Amino acid sequence: MKTLELIAQKREVGRKATRDLRKNDLIPACYYAKGKENVNFVVKAKDIRPFVYTAHKPIAQITIEGTDEKYVAVIKSVSFDPVTDKILHVDFLGLIPNHTLTVDIPIILNGTPIGVRKGGKVSQVIHKVKITTTPELLIDALEIDITDLDIGKQLQFKDITKEGWLFSVPPSALICSVKQTRA
Repeated sequence: MKTLELIAQKREVGRKATRDLRKNDLIPACYYAKGKENVNFVVKAKDIRPFVYTAHKPIAQITIEGTDEKYVAVIKSVSFDPVTDKILHVDFLGLIPNHTLTVDIPIILNGTPIGVRKGGKVSQVIHKVKITTTPELLIDALEIDITDLDIGKQLQFKDITKEGWLFSVPPSALICSVKQTRA
C-alpha cells in the first residue's frame, strides 16, 4: 500500500480559529484512533490534495511539527464546501495493528473484456465498497481483472475472494457487467 508523508501543525479548536485557518489556505483536520486521544491539527491545502484527489486510498504518515509525534492513518471522511468545492475538513482514522477498521476503498477495473472486443459495453455499478479488515490486510484499491468477461456476463462480490475481508454489501451485489450495445 502506498504511504505518503504529511506535515502538520497543532491547531486551536473553535469556529473563529477554524475560519481564520481556512482564509489562509489551511485545512483543519482531526485524527481518531480507538483507545487514543483525538488530535486536532492543520495541514496546507496543497499537501492534502494527493490524499483526496486520487483513485487510490494511500496511507498517511502524519508528522506534527515541533513534536516527535507521528501518526499512521487513512482518510475516513472529507467535507467540501457545497458552492466552491474547496476542502473544508478532513478526518483521519488511525491504523492500530491487529484492530479491525472499516473503510471505503475504490474498485478499479483492469483490462479490456472479450465482450467489448465483440461490440459490447462495460457497465460498472459499484465504484467503491466499504470493507472491514485489519491494517495489515488493507490495500489502497481493489483492482479487478475483467478480461475474461463476455457479452451478457457479470461480476459479483461472491466472485472475489480476499482472506480476512468482510464486505458491507451482499455477495450477490453486482460490480460490473458487459452488455450488448444497440444494433
